Amino acid sequence: MAIKTKRHIKMISEQDFHEIDYQITGFAFDIYNEIGRLWDEKIYQNALANRCREAGFANVETEVPIIVSYQNFVKEYYIDILVQDSIIYEMKTVSALNPEHEKQTLHYLFLLGLQHGKLINFRPASVEKRFVSTTLLTEDRYDIVFNDEQWLELDADSIWLKALIVELLRDWGAFLETTLFYETIYHFRGGEDQVIKNIDVVLNETKLGNQKIHLLNPNTAFKLTAITKGIESYQQHLSRFIRLTNLNAIQWINFSHHVISFKTILNQKR
Repeated sequence: MAIKTKRHIKMISEQDFHEIDYQITGFAFDIYNEIGRLWDEKIYQNALANRCREAGFANVETEVPIIVSYQNFVKEYYIDILVQDSIIYEMKTVSALNPEHEKQTLHYLFLLGLQHGKLINFRPASVEKRFVSTTLLTEDRYDIVFNDEQWLELDADSIWLKALIVELLRDWGAFLETTLFYETIYHFRGGEDQVIKNIDVVLNETKLGNQKIHLLNPNTAFKLTAITKGIESYQQHLSRFIRLTNLNAIQWINFSHHVISFKTILNQKR
C-alpha cells in the first residue's frame, strides 16, 4: 500500500470520540495545572500519554509513523499521540492555534482514514483545544474529477508533471496537503535546489529584483494550490505575475477538493 502505519486503525463514532475525549482533555488540564505552560511539546506529549495509560486506555502510542510512498519516494509523518488506534491528539506549544494546525491534523486524519482528532495547545494562559473532524471516508478521497480543458502540453516536462500528479492522486487520494506533492516533485527532479530558482522581475524595462519560483525548465514554471474560493481571481494574479518575467508559461494545478484542475497560464507579453 502507498500509505501505511504500524497500527491497525479503527473507526469510531463521533459520540464515542467525545466520550473518550472528555476524559483525555481533562487529563490535559490536570497536566497544565500541575507542571505549567513553559515546557516543550515532547514533555506534554509524554505526560498526556502516561496519564492515558494510567487511566486504563488501551494502545496509547506516541510518535506513531505514517509512511507515504510512491516508487522510491518515501515520506514519513509522526502522530503525537494515537489512542486506542482510533483518535489522534496533536500537541502544540504556540501562542495560539491557527488554521495551519487544523490543516495538518486533517492531513493526518485523511492519511489514516479517521474522522476525529484533537489539537491541544499548552502555551497560552489557559489550555487551548480544538476539535478537528471530517465526514470524508477513505473511499470518498478517490472520487476525483480531472479537468484539463485549459492545459497545454508545452513540453516534455509539462507532460511529465501532469502524469505524475494524476498517478499520485490515484495512489494516495485527494484532500492531502500540497506540500506532499511538492516534495515528491523535488525528489524526482533531483532535489529542491534543482526546482526552486531565482528569476528576474522586470516592470517597464526596470528590474525590480528577483524572486524564487518553481521551475520545470528555464521557460516553464509550475504552481500547486488548494484553492476552493476565488479561483478566477487567483488566475488573474498568476497572469499578472508572469508578465513581469521572461517565462513562457506557468503550469498551474489546483486541488479543489474532488476537482483537480490543470491550467496553462501563458505569458501574453511573449
